[in-house]
Amino acid sequence: MTNRIVAQAAKEVDISQTKTVVDQEEITDTYALYLDDESHSFDGAADKIIFPSTEAEVASIMKSAYESGTPVTIQGGRTGLTGAAVPLGGIALNLEKMTQLSYMNYDESERLYSISAQCGLTLEDLVDAVQSKKLNKLEGKGTPEQQKALERFMGEADTFTFPVDPTEMSAWLGGIVACNASGARTFKYGAVRPWVYRLRVVLANGDILDIERGKVTAENRKFVIVLSDGSEVDVTVPSYTMPKTKNAAGLYVKPDMDLIDLFVGSEGILGVITEVELGLITLEENIMTVMAFFPSIDDAVNFACDVRASDSPIQMDFLEYFGTNAIEMIKERAGSAGIKVPAMKDDTKAIVFFEFSYTMENMEEMVMGLEEILMKNNTSSEASWAGMDRSELAKMKTVRHFVPETVNGIIAQRKAQYPEVHKIGTDMAVPDDALKGYLEYYISTLEEQGMEYAMWGHIGDNHIHVNMLPRNKEEVKQGMDNYMTFAKRAIELGGTVAAEHGIGKLKRAFLEAMYGEEGISEMQTVKRSLDPKWLVNRGNMIAVPAEFA
Repeated sequence: MTNRIVAQAAKEVDISQTKTVVDQEEITDTYALYLDDESHSFDGAADKIIFPSTEAEVASIMKSAYESGTPVTIQGGRTGLTGAAVPLGGIALNLEKMTQLSYMNYDESERLYSISAQCGLTLEDLVDAVQSKKLNKLEGKGTPEQQKALERFMGEADTFTFPVDPTEMSAWLGGIVACNASGARTFKYGAVRPWVYRLRVVLANGDILDIERGKVTAENRKFVIVLSDGSEVDVTVPSYTMPKTKNAAGLYVKPDMDLIDLFVGSEGILGVITEVELGLITLEENIMTVMAFFPSIDDAVNFACDVRASDSPIQMDFLEYFGTNAIEMIKERAGSAGIKVPAMKDDTKAIVFFEFSYTMENMEEMVMGLEEILMKNNTSSEASWAGMDRSELAKMKTVRHFVPETVNGIIAQRKAQYPEVHKIGTDMAVPDDALKGYLEYYISTLEEQGMEYAMWGHIGDNHIHVNMLPRNKEEVKQGMDNYMTFAKRAIELGGTVAAEHGIGKLKRAFLEAMYGEEGISEMQTVKRSLDPKWLVNRGNMIAVPAEFA
């Protein structure tokens, strides 16, 4: 292994035919959606929007922008919640045309398949292609070994999939890597990071890095990147300690870390991810999915703690939570939307939604173990909604998605009357031993204020989203003050201010609260080493230094 990597020079390509929108009236009218993301928190602006379809075009665009000193904002599917993809001038580099599959790989020693694709392919399309084995576009692509891997894959009797299941399946591959996306199944499989086997990244100056996991690792917290002009850049990994929780806040650091992990979760501030190779797993044939209904929040939390304990008879794929106010939304509104929730009683105060896989040999033992834990926490399988196929899982997911959709609808109605109103959703996670106390802190604070809110999320990772629903301008301010209060408490408990949605432009103050001025300065040093003109994704994660403002 080495801590050095040599960048490839950008190929000279003609980008005169690359789709480019420069007319401001057309940008603000026809392409208005390209000036926004799901946070709806910034008024975007762009001098031009460019739509490359190849890595060579991306590199040429970046090289030209670097030479002219033009800021570039990288855009994926704009499904993020932090304003990261919102341009504030300069070039909006939209990657929607980069949707090609590249090759299939097979690691004989690990017996693992992986698949590579351009950054603009949606996760949904990748998973569909893999599960259905509609991979004819890969025929003849890649090296002879990669072609053999494809042949072998097509002959497999098993069904394969990508294990990480972000809630937003329409997210693009480049985006899920840039944000180290996660979701419900992070409880079992982790976030995207460990499943990224290879990346191709275009740097600010147009040079290209081809990074394979396990090939380049830090030495004394340093990497050396040899640019195409022969000059060398030292990249010093920050010295702060990351929380031991699910985390998507700030640049990843570890003394002997892999170079690929510096770019995973970097939110595009270090370069443009153009191609990703992701690991695959066998899709479990037998699954049981359950919505367990509890008469109290304590019962639900205790169940989650019991079932994820090391001596639990069941290993869950995911554990999701719905709080009392979210359940009231389901009771009041789901029926009119044609959504049914079997077995839920009027006195239900909390729900834990979970899934586990089983074999015919261990099914009875697992079901009996589950029943024992349910009864210990004042419910039972008979008082739950259970299913044993993926169609039932799809119905339960509809209920899962109904709650945030309802919240968004409520906010949209209020925004029509008070334009400054917006949803304020937390993204904190805490260590295992802090879950109960932190949840109680959320509830007592909001109940005392009379703030309307709903809670749901990934209880398996102690990562429950609190969505505050302000009714006026004053409550918006109160909600934002609450966010900082909740963030500081999470930090005190050893947790994170952003477990899955990242920082973007919206949450920089929370990142500074987490890592302090020194940590932010160290991230700025990494950014400056790879982007000395501070042009790529300005304002994301860390503030633009005064000399570049």
